[in-house]
Amino acid sequence: MTELRWGLLATGTIAAEFAAGVEQSRHGVLAAVASRTAERAQDFATRYEIPKAYGSYEELLADPDVDAVYVATPHAQHEEWAIRAAEAGKHVLCEKPLTLTAPDAEKVIDAARRNDVFLMEAFMYRMHPQTRRLVELIESGAIGEVRAVDVTFSFDSDANDAARLGDPALGGGGILDVGCYCTSLARLVSQAATGIPAVEPTLVTGMARLTESGVDEFAMGLLRLPGDIIAQMSCGYLLTQDDHIRIYGTAGQLYVPKPAWIHELRAPGVSTIVLTPSDGEPEVIEIEATQGIYAREADYVAAHVADRQGPELTWAETVANMRTLDRWRAAVGYGR
Repeated sequence: MTELRWGLLATGTIAAEFAAGVEQSRHGVLAAVASRTAERAQDFATRYEIPKAYGSYEELLADPDVDAVYVATPHAQHEEWAIRAAEAGKHVLCEKPLTLTAPDAEKVIDAARRNDVFLMEAFMYRMHPQTRRLVELIESGAIGEVRAVDVTFSFDSDANDAARLGDPALGGGGILDVGCYCTSLARLVSQAATGIPAVEPTLVTGMARLTESGVDEFAMGLLRLPGDIIAQMSCGYLLTQDDHIRIYGTAGQLYVPKPAWIHELRAPGVSTIVLTPSDGEPEVIEIEATQGIYAREADYVAAHVADRQGPELTWAETVANMRTLDRWRAAVGYGR
């Protein structure tokens, strides 16, 4: 397995989560961090004992001691810096959503292909053993034929996050920030049920409460997916809801609390899936994770860097999810 020297682009909350994960990983080290100011970069470097701190992203990309770059900038900057990292010959793990639109995602993928580097969108929940167990249960027919999915990821953000997520210039809104998990999960269920990779819905519709600037505060969506599966989704950044996924089949149902934010994700621990057969009592299935989710993510990149894509998060998977998000935002009137 490749040992990776990581450079972090940006110093926000998610960058801090990933830095802590790399510290706990088996095949990664923190080599450098960059921010828009040298002071912020140095403060972050001191906190995580990172040897190099840069006051510009360009300096980090020019560092020969950086193998892989974690792009943790605001959404609207993902495309630029993922492409520039690839052009600098760095492997790229980019926070979700990879870009603001599917055509932009294809540009990033083209840059990775042309420069022969690894690229993956950072949907960390996909590597967790809970997610893999959920897929196994669906594939095994534990609930019969899948008919419907109900998935929610919605929270009430603080003032700073609300300002960022309410700004259309930064790619704000609940759909791009956490609705992307809902589409990813719903599509994953369809893929497990049908065996078709990188599925896309045949129909997308929805409604949202929009801000004056046209950003979705919270939104609901409906998908018709391969396998004739109907998924209802709810997301938002100004409305607390019960985060979960329920999967209904002809022989029972599956329930997972917080499927994308698994036991706060940071540390090893036990999470649960509830399987309720149509003719039986609920069974609580416990899944133990021996690594925190961000440590696992860093090691997953190291394991697959030679393949240039993660097998569970291929480039085709990313584009299919981005196309679904484009259609959902169009359906709710985003930007109007």
